[in-house]
Amino acid sequence: MDCAVYTRVSTDNQAEVEFNSCEAQEAKIKSFIQSQENMEIFKVYSDVGFTGANINRPALSEMLQDIKQGKINLVISYKIDRLTRSPKDFYQLIELFDKYGVDFISVTERFDTSTPPLPG
Repeated sequence: MDCAVYTRVSTDNQAEVEFNSCEAQEAKIKSFIQSQENMEIFKVYSDVGFTGANINRPALSEMLQDIKQGKINLVISYKIDRLTRSPKDFYQLIELFDKYGVDFISVTERFDTSTPPLPG
């Protein structure tokens, strides 16, 4: 399974002490991937100094193009808010991922679209 690793840090993110660099997020994600059996990193996409309030970011745009070209099966980020802070944008991204058969995992939150929801 070809994975896209997505990291982002904005200028206002400097106040967050834990995992406030793209490198630290990437290390945590790579550790997660190594603990899985069937995942390989296709590419690491990093947006440094970009807000999560919109999706106008160069690395995110490049990743979306690669998804549309069928190069990626799975997107992994440290937290959902690294992908976007906008609920509207988040649902649009998840719909796009779904359209192209791409799953999304947040390694620090219990969010994984690759597993079916529990009945109930």
